[in-house]
Formats: sequence, C-alpha cells, structure tokens
Amino acid sequence: MRTPIPALVATLGLLATGLTGLAIAPAASAFEPTLTYVDCPAEVKPASTKCAELTVPLDWQTPDDGRTTKIALRVIPSARGGGGFTFNPGGPGGSGIDAGAGVHASLPRQVRDRFDFVMWDPRGVGLSGPKLSGCGPIPSANLPLTGPVDWEKAWSEWAVARGVALSDCFAKNPDAAPYLGTWQVVRDMEAMRTALGYNRWNFWGMSYGTRIAYTYAKTFPDSLRTVIVDGSLWPQESVYRLSSQQPMAYQTALQVYSSVMGRAQTRKFEQILEVLDDTYIETPDGVTTRWSFSGAVFGALGSQAAYPGIREGINQVYDALVAQPSIQTRRAAVRAVEALEDPEPDPSESYLFSFVNCADLHDRPTPEMAGRVAASAARDYGTTFAEATNNITSCQGLPADYSPPVPSDWATIELATPPVVVLSLGDRATPWLWGKIMANQYAGSRIINYNSSQHVTYMFAPSRCVNDPVTRYILRRQLPPSNVFCSFVPSPPPPQE
Repeated sequence: MRTPIPALVATLGLLATGLTGLAIAPAASAFEPTLTYVDCPAEVKPASTKCAELTVPLDWQTPDDGRTTKIALRVIPSARGGGGFTFNPGGPGGSGIDAGAGVHASLPRQVRDRFDFVMWDPRGVGLSGPKLSGCGPIPSANLPLTGPVDWEKAWSEWAVARGVALSDCFAKNPDAAPYLGTWQVVRDMEAMRTALGYNRWNFWGMSYGTRIAYTYAKTFPDSLRTVIVDGSLWPQESVYRLSSQQPMAYQTALQVYSSVMGRAQTRKFEQILEVLDDTYIETPDGVTTRWSFSGAVFGALGSQAAYPGIREGINQVYDALVAQPSIQTRRAAVRAVEALEDPEPDPSESYLFSFVNCADLHDRPTPEMAGRVAASAARDYGTTFAEATNNITSCQGLPADYSPPVPSDWATIELATPPVVVLSLGDRATPWLWGKIMANQYAGSRIINYNSSQHVTYMFAPSRCVNDPVTRYILRRQLPPSNVFCSFVPSPPPPQE
C-alpha cells in the first residue's frame, strides 16, 4: 500500500476466512505487551505524530515462552482527544504506516479532529517484525505470447514450481513464517488498543482489512465502537472458491466500467483481445501482449480515478491494432499500457501474501485442481480471464497444519453498534456478492451500494450518497438505512502540476 490513492487501492487484497459470532478469549498469559515511544524519522508529518513500538509475543498461542517481536505504529493526536480511529489498508501485506498519510488526509476534518488516528504495520509488514528474508523470486507461469494455451498443463506446472519456492522460503524463516496470519494480528491489535489506553476504538477495514475486522469483532467484540467494512471478502472464503470466482468479478468490473464510460469500450476491449490472441506489439519502446494489456486494464479498474486513463489506453491500443495500425499508434499503445501498470512488488510481499492467506484459509488445492480451474475460466470467460485464477496456487508447498485453531460454528456476530458495509457493484477484487454475504454475518448491519468498480469506496469516490452517511456513523454512531443504492459520480480530474 502506498500513499497515492490509485496505488493504495491497487495493493488491496483478495481472500477471506471464516466468521463466528462467539468471542474467543485470548490465551491466558502473564505476558504484558509494552509500548515504547521512539523518535520519529525527520520526514514524518505532521510534527505532532508520535512513533512507537509495541513488544508482543512472537506466538500468541504460547505467549510466555520468551520469544517476542515488535509491531510498529504511529499516532496522530486529535484536537479533541475523543478516542482512537484505526484502519488496515489491505493486502495481506499492506503497510498502514506507508498508507497512513493518504488515508488520514482523505478523512473528513470532523473525524480527524474527534479521534486520534492510529496507523500500524501488521506483523511481517513494513517496519514490524518478524520479517521474512532469504527468499528468491516466485516463478511466473510459462504462458505463450500468442496462440492457444493449454491451461491445465500450464497452471498445474506453475503450481508445482510455485510450491517449491514457497516451501523453500517457509523453511528459511522458521522464526517468522509460522507466526504470520490474522489470528495473530488481531491479538496484536487488541494489545495495541490496551497499550494506547482506548476503551473502544473505531476500525475501518479495507479489502483484506475486512477479514481483520470480522476476526477482531468475533474475538474482541467489546473493543469496537464502530466498524466500516469496505470492499468486503467472503466470510467463509477458501482458496478454491476465490480463484474460481475471480474471472467473473473481472468481467463484471469491465461491464460496470463500460456502463458509465460508454459501452463501446467493452466492444473495443474484446476486439483488442481477439487480435492479441494472434499477435503482439513490439517497438523500440517495449512490448504489449494480451497478458500485459489485460493485466494493466484490470489492475487499474479498482480505482475509478483511473477511468480516463483506462479509456485512453483502450482507445490507443484499439487504434494501434484494429482501426488505424501504424508504427506510431503502436508506440502510443505501448506507452498507454505502461502508464496503467503498477510497479513490480517486492518479492517478499508475494511470500507474505501467500503465508498469511494460507494461515487463514484451510483448503489446499492440488496442482491438478489449479489446472482445471484455469481451463474452466478460459472456456467460460476467455483466455485472458483465466489468469485471474492465479491465487489458486498461493498455498502450494506449505504445511497442511499451518493454521491456528478456529471455531467450527458460524454464529452471527452481535456488536453494540452494528457495522456499515460499503460495496461497489463492479469491484473486481472483492465482488459485490462477497460483501452481501459478509453483511449477513453481522446482526443489524447496514449496506451502502455504489455503482462503480471502485475497490474501497468511502472517501475514495466522490459520492456524498456514500460518504456522508458513513461519516455520520463514525461521529455519532448513527446507522444509515439498509441497502442504499448510490449512483456513479465521476472523480474530479487530478490537480495540474
């Protein structure tokens, strides 16, 4: 997660675990987490920011065995000192500290004045321990640039190769890898609340942060004042279900984007893919393939602020391949695709993503299952959509018992103030249906729907229909009507430099 909003949204995560309404007491422990304030780096703003480290058990299942790690956090004090407001920016792997300045600036002034703003890095992320080290790059799938793809063969072979890399990294990090995961994170979070002196606090869960929200809510329900569930996961998610449903989510996101930007965009996109099945663009400036083009488009769809750039990219690639192909239009197409692409992530982020998800989820699809899911997606949605099943290989090579115990019952969670669940109708990362199912896990929850492909909507889309009731909820615990539908509102153009 980065401070700029499009990059912030792009790094949000995708998977979910189970939910129960029963509070789970933490293990009895004599261990007392300690909060130590440290000097902030010179570049940290505002000057009132307090930086700290929280010492917690390495493993909350055996908290008194002497092993510890440190969780990094920062606090921007409020003007009124009315309690705490915290968040998680997604991932798994998103840094709350890196994203903090952007998220804090996005909040309404009344919220910033009322509540201390707490940003923190979950264990294994950013400035927090325990850190992964010594892991090489995760291999990419061997896909042909053009022509037919044997998806069963390609995806099953990739699953095996990825399993070797994940297993090697896990083995090299015995004091880190086994102690990641949301079960550990929510206990760090509760220790943080206690150490900071908040009786209850407000939590904004974004994407993967919604998994933290409901896991925290079921474990420490009395510690929450309000909860915003934004870009929600499926509460009883599995690796298999996620991967098999992701292509449908991508297709829906494209349709919602086209409904507000012009339906000709969908047809142009489809025609481009038809051509790219048989050719690719190669110029002195770079190469555009069906994989780079579709990946850039779908990666950008999570931020509606990117809509004008997506339209320009589709139009330029269409001109280069279909309408008026020339060397000049091809070069423009390459540049348009590159402008939509996010930088390559740090390899450690990919390992962390897999380790956390596999600690949280309890199924382990085989390489053969991975191949079948990809092949099915290619048949149902098209060749380039099959790539959206890539998360099915996330748990390859990892121990089958790498998961803390979770209750088997799935009772509804009851909070003093039910959460507000914000859903985007075309969310390609966390589909609308997942959020609807998540809302059903909380008694009395209220749903706000927004007509966009925006992933994480509150204050990242300029819709007063969404933003105003959520703000009132945070300030006054005033619940909005349930199942509100909000129409699309265009994002303002970026400021001129």
